[in-house]
Amino acid sequence: MLGDMKPFKMVGNLYFVGTYRASSHLIDTGDGLILIDSGYAETADVIVESVTELGFDIKDVKYILHSHGHSDHTDGTPRLLELTKAETFLGEGDVKYISGWAPNHFYQDGQVITLGNTNILCIATPGHTEGTFSFFFNVEENGQTYRAGMFGGAGTNQLKKPYLNRRKCSWLNRGLYFKSVERLKKEHVDVFVGNHTWNNKTKGKYETMLDSVENPFINDAEWVPFLEKCEKDAESVILNESRELFVNYAHRGASHYAPENTFLSFYLGIYMGANGIETDVQMTKDGVLVLFHDKTIDRMTGQEGSVSDYTLEELQQFTFEKNGLTDKIVVFEEFLKQFSFRDITFAIEIKQPGTEKDIADMLRKYGMHNKTIVTSFSLECIQIFKEYAPEYRVGFLTREVNEQTLEFLKEIKADELCPFATIVTTENVEKWHREGFNVRAWGVYSEELMRNVYDSMADGMTVNFPDKLVEYIK
Repeated sequence: MLGDMKPFKMVGNLYFVGTYRASSHLIDTGDGLILIDSGYAETADVIVESVTELGFDIKDVKYILHSHGHSDHTDGTPRLLELTKAETFLGEGDVKYISGWAPNHFYQDGQVITLGNTNILCIATPGHTEGTFSFFFNVEENGQTYRAGMFGGAGTNQLKKPYLNRRKCSWLNRGLYFKSVERLKKEHVDVFVGNHTWNNKTKGKYETMLDSVENPFINDAEWVPFLEKCEKDAESVILNESRELFVNYAHRGASHYAPENTFLSFYLGIYMGANGIETDVQMTKDGVLVLFHDKTIDRMTGQEGSVSDYTLEELQQFTFEKNGLTDKIVVFEEFLKQFSFRDITFAIEIKQPGTEKDIADMLRKYGMHNKTIVTSFSLECIQIFKEYAPEYRVGFLTREVNEQTLEFLKEIKADELCPFATIVTTENVEKWHREGFNVRAWGVYSEELMRNVYDSMADGMTVNFPDKLVEYIK
């Protein structure tokens, strides 16, 4: 026996044929075999041997169903296709994860796959991956019919930001996961089939079966508690990261102390301990991207007009002053040259419609997609930016949040919600997290508000006095 677990009959015509690390299940339909998940490439022959040991012929596998596209569920498929003429099924969103084979069929949500005496209901349950599917089917034992069910992707480590970033997945996968769990709670399950052996304690139940008259796999009280645990685990991932990965954005730099959006302000913010910089981008009359917040330049320079009314050379004649400190306007590219290599997060706000592509091109030039969120108060601006540069995360700055806005943000795959600080409460943050959004507050104009935002479990905030936030976090 090659594997670390003996193949065995679970319930009725359902068998376990995988390994401890990579579950695979076999269904004998009376008109051919269905295999659910193919494991790792190096364990494919374990499945072959297990099928043989149970008295079946691997050539009789007609369908291979994949719960999702991760390697421990799909990499064995090329080897199995060398031995069978099986048709393969996968969620369309997971094609990017597989290699060495192409699926014959993409699942449709609610589709029923029928072979012989078995009908398998396939339900879309994204979150663990974009194309995760869960399966439900009947099995019979001792004249009784039981409903078997598998959550196609229950793991929550894959919801952590570093993992999602490496896989180039949307943070919205978190919201999809919560919705999938809620949907699965409505399904009745008598036989909980583990997508991994530790989900349903496959190994322990097998050992119990050896000395028990009762079948431990038949238990209609397991399914919902398991889903509730999945839900709590996902919540813990988000809450832990809201503390461990919290971003203290120096708002236009340390703008409480130095002239905003200047090198003085940015460097002071980093010196004070900020692990993020927030800034605003506009374009000059001669087409140069610069860092400036207001629609007009009068507050900063005492002059009339807007940034777009002046050339860069003309703007460089003006000085910005605060608290006895003086500096000049910053060119966006010069800012990136100075800061792009640093291990900090950037929030880049689009201030002028029509500059979305220019900003994206500049960010791409400096490889900023892993450390930047592009924001705007304009839904249209972030939609245009996202369509042009889908590899970047975008966020929406807003004074109020409603369901229509949340749905639109999900449609355009915006990862971050940036609400005004006064509406950031623990209850709201929990709700927005469950929708899948990263939550970063703006408009933090007092230390009391700063403390309230941090204590709400938000993921970050822009603040003019990053030193005070550093001290509060400590």
